Amino acid sequence: MQTIPLHRFYQVSGVITAILLTLLLVGTATGRDALAWIYLHSTGAITNATHIHAFPLDRLDPTCPQCT
Repeated sequence: MQTIPLHRFYQVSGVITAILLTLLLVGTATGRDALAWIYLHSTGAITNATHIHAFPLDRLDPTCPQCT
């Protein structure tokens, strides 16, 4: 009889767990509500973040007179 290596067992059980969790989140109203809540709060946090600043692309231009 051949035994399954331990790392293969962990890999297969991880895939099965991920599939079950995905089905649980998408397949139930509570799961869909949780996903919607996470999405709305994460996009709101990104929109209101003060540490995200746009990088002016003219700073990459060597002929930019304001950048020297």
